[in-house]
Amino acid sequence: MSIRAKNISMRYKKNSRVILDDFNLKADKGDFIACVGESGSGKSTLLAILAGILKPANGTVLFEEKNIYELSDEEISKLHHENISYVPQGNTMLKRYSVIENIVLPHKLAGSVGESIYEKAEKYLEDLGILELKDRFPYELSGGELKRVALIRALLLEPKVVIADEPTTGIDKKTGKVILSYLQRYANYGNVVIVATHDEKIYEYTDKIIEMS
Repeated sequence: MSIRAKNISMRYKKNSRVILDDFNLKADKGDFIACVGESGSGKSTLLAILAGILKPANGTVLFEEKNIYELSDEEISKLHHENISYVPQGNTMLKRYSVIENIVLPHKLAGSVGESIYEKAEKYLEDLGILELKDRFPYELSGGELKRVALIRALLLEPKVVIADEPTTGIDKKTGKVILSYLQRYANYGNVVIVATHDEKIYEYTDKIIEMS
């Protein structure tokens, strides 16, 4: 299993600034890769392209040798649901739903899970030390707690690739270590994890570093 970026280029039309220029990357099962660099260096753009969220100006992204940008809308939705999970930088929780409902709802809407999904969600909540928060609402959570909930939602159906944008930004060092350790363990199970981060601790956890400027 692998995900590859081949000759990726991206330019924003607003100011014609080149963000990525002939970029290549190959990530194989078990890889934990970090993209580091200053704000504006293209980390978030790269992750969105790898996740199939943002189409590049040139180049291809291959998941198991299939170009994800040639898939139909239905196929890309299935890919996101089953194989490539993307964790954006901001808070995407629905404020009227509890923590466990926020975790489970996207997967229930996709129609491929049963009641056991709640038990699985609770196990993840317990693993990440926030089981007692399952019935609370997003506005009652700290930034670190919201980050962990977003991560659980991404991991719930055990995708082969997890792409996370700044998963430890704005949280304390202890919580950051919990999240990075969990992502490292997930990669060690034979999955691919790719993160963008400013966290200096990342060098202790990842296999590969991409320095962007």
